[in-house]
Amino acid sequence: MQRSSPWCAVLAAAFWLGGPAAASAQADYIDTPGLDGRPGAERVPALLAAYNSGDPEQVVAAVAEHFTGDFAEIPDERHAEVWLDRLGRTGELSLLGLRSYDPPRDDLVVILQSELTGAWQAFVLGVEAGPPHRFLGVEFAPARRPSFLEPVAPLEGDALVAAIDGLLDRLVAADQFSGSVVVSLGGEVVYSRAAGLADRRHAVPNRLDTRFNLGSMNKMFTAVATARLVQQGKLDWDDTVGEHLPDWPNARVRDTVQVRHLLSHTSGLGSHFTDEFMDASKARYRDLADYLPLFAEDDPAFEPGTDWAYSNAGFYVLGRMLEEASGKSYYDLVRDEVYAPAGMTRSDSYDVDIPIEGLASGYTRERMGWAPGADGERWLGEAGWRDNMLMHSVKGGPAGGGFSTAPDLIAFGRALVDGTLVTPETLELLTSPKPELSSPGYGYGFGVRPDPRGGRIVGHGGGFPGINANLDVFLDSGDAVAVMANMDDAASLVADRIREWLTGS
Repeated sequence: MQRSSPWCAVLAAAFWLGGPAAASAQADYIDTPGLDGRPGAERVPALLAAYNSGDPEQVVAAVAEHFTGDFAEIPDERHAEVWLDRLGRTGELSLLGLRSYDPPRDDLVVILQSELTGAWQAFVLGVEAGPPHRFLGVEFAPARRPSFLEPVAPLEGDALVAAIDGLLDRLVAADQFSGSVVVSLGGEVVYSRAAGLADRRHAVPNRLDTRFNLGSMNKMFTAVATARLVQQGKLDWDDTVGEHLPDWPNARVRDTVQVRHLLSHTSGLGSHFTDEFMDASKARYRDLADYLPLFAEDDPAFEPGTDWAYSNAGFYVLGRMLEEASGKSYYDLVRDEVYAPAGMTRSDSYDVDIPIEGLASGYTRERMGWAPGADGERWLGEAGWRDNMLMHSVKGGPAGGGFSTAPDLIAFGRALVDGTLVTPETLELLTSPKPELSSPGYGYGFGVRPDPRGGRIVGHGGGFPGINANLDVFLDSGDAVAVMANMDDAASLVADRIREWLTGS
């Protein structure tokens, strides 16, 4: 079995409102039911059969037969690990059809549906230009509902409750969901449920008031705290880094990066998840200032406002600017300006090595991979769950890593739209796309997508090993859906389906 080449990216991570989207699977398509004779299409059934088999040997054999180039040189164990990990999250997939790009491209987009969740998925396959038209690589990505299917009406009342319950029942039975869900329609909570374990070591069940790690969702709170300082005249959207942090080491950042760039991910700054951070004891990083040496000398990757790149580092810079502008620590500022007025009584950035009542541990799946045996290498399978405490920050901050509950997130959404936190004009500014800054799908600290019924859906997602959470706020109706999970990707699966059921698309 091939072992010599380094592993390269096999799947595209896709986070609703929380990180990079799989753009190649969200372009303009022409739906084409079935296999339409396009080059490479005849290979799809065998590829799908190997994926659905859950058998690492079938995955490895399918890659050897149907892929070429650098992708085929990825070590077998990495192919098996990634493909089977993905299968665990989607369940078996059924083939719906193909999509063609408009204008045409060589990629083959295979539309599939999860038998476990009902969600739409895509294999985006690069195809050789000439015979035998093998695949050059694959991205796994979320997909839109195919337009050739009959439209469906939004679910309401008992039908909506039954659909969510059925989905959670299936996911919990498959050990694919552990967390909490709250749905509020017209200001009234119509669904709430907790499932799974907050602590697997001691078999402590999740409850609705369990505090889950938010991942990147803290960016919404940072944005609202920024907006409230702007409303108080202590800060302005055009302020540069240097106006509040005059000793910032990098002159380009100091002189050209503005608050609006930091909030919209158009600053050109990168991430604090550097090799230095990942290799270090996370106990070294408790205050905002502890993170700054990881990126303070870095140049922007592009002229601020001319491109978009998701930036955790930018939110740490912004957090320090808020501290200087307000005269408070970032944590006190968010407590005073966001959590308290919104009524979020069980939300904060906690030191996770200090006992906090009702704090869920995060769990990520771990696979054992391959090992030598008498008859050649064999697949050892899945090792089980690993607590993520040693993987992420000891304490969250402006970019993410705080804790909240699903009811608190619903309270935040309500306070956002009813004028408790910001004025209507400021809400519009925060939650509108910023194409003038090269940010067509992200506002100031909020992801933005159209609501098929009219208006916008705004919010944020968060994800990390053992962490997944999502908040959708439907601006026109005031509806809100909060899903939190203490395991990989589980909240996104549920949030995507509830969004489909509420909008009918």
